[in-house]
Amino acid sequence: MRKDDLTVDEATVIAEHARAGVLELDDPEVRKVVEQANRVLVRAQMWGEERSPKLRRRRRFIAIGALLMVLVWVAGLLVPLAVRFAG
Repeated sequence: MRKDDLTVDEATVIAEHARAGVLELDDPEVRKVVEQANRVLVRAQMWGEERSPKLRRRRRFIAIGALLMVLVWVAGLLVPLAVRFAG
């Protein structure tokens, strides 16, 4: 983790304060921190709170595998139709 990254707990507190209107969002520096907190929360929801490269690699592999299966399935449906109507 980079030293300037927020933890999930810190990001949660900052996002809650921003939603409650406690923070002055007109200040560009405050807005940057709130945006960073929101990015940290989205990443935590997407990949989990643990920042394990092995876990991220595995999840990415599963997502790519699922996408490939869908593409093969769609090709299996469309290629025979294209061959039939082309010839």
